[in-house]
Amino acid sequence: MYTFLICLSLLLYLLTTGLMVKGLFKEHGINMTKVRMLAIAAIISHLVLVITEIYTPSGQDLSLINIASLVCLIIVGATTVATIRFPAPFLLTVVYGFAAFVQFSTLFFPHPLMVKSVLSNMPLIIHIILSLLAYCALIIASLYAVQTQYISYRLKRKSALSLSANLPPLMQVERHQFQLLMIGTILLSLALVTGFIYLDDMFSRSVAHKTVLSLMAWGIYVALVLGHRFYGWRGKSSVISTLIGAFLLTLAYFGSRFVKEIILGRI
Repeated sequence: MYTFLICLSLLLYLLTTGLMVKGLFKEHGINMTKVRMLAIAAIISHLVLVITEIYTPSGQDLSLINIASLVCLIIVGATTVATIRFPAPFLLTVVYGFAAFVQFSTLFFPHPLMVKSVLSNMPLIIHIILSLLAYCALIIASLYAVQTQYISYRLKRKSALSLSANLPPLMQVERHQFQLLMIGTILLSLALVTGFIYLDDMFSRSVAHKTVLSLMAWGIYVALVLGHRFYGWRGKSSVISTLIGAFLLTLAYFGSRFVKEIILGRI
């Protein structure tokens, strides 16, 4: 069942990505009705996979592969919903393509069981939820930042290729980027506050690097949000800062766990 669900969601994500790419290079554009139907089917199969893998009779399996799949699901779902009103074909293509890559990777990465009973610990649940939502919001903001830079690049060179017809307005994308940065920074702040209040080991030897990297990313995001609000920071420097923050957050959570679970094969 596990392999079947992975292969099903992988196939659906690949079909969705292929349809997006095909439409980008066609004069009449992308058939968003077909794309959304395939995307919804992929998200449903992905959701079933995540639920069946995380929730076990003994507790919750919080292995790296499961958490990565959950984060991917949240990003795909949120981006799909967000782009219904404001289409962003390039962003969707990247998101669906990355989701296919994550599903493909899970077929080959080891899947050690890391079962914990966290449902009875409400402060920990709140901290985990806030952390996941913050990370997803800030990763999506990073994708918008990359798209902003790409659109700016195309406009400066006054490209006349058919791809330009599929590009959303630059100011709209930039506005969404900073809205997501604001939301993500608030959520990250709340996640850090709940962590310091309710968790006793934020600076213990095993997780101190995660806390430090998260605080560094938080500092970058706060400076960026305030700089944009009061000094009008934007452009290439804001894109680079957003990506650096996203890299630090990714390294904070996934870096050590990747080495430990995937490379060293330890639980």
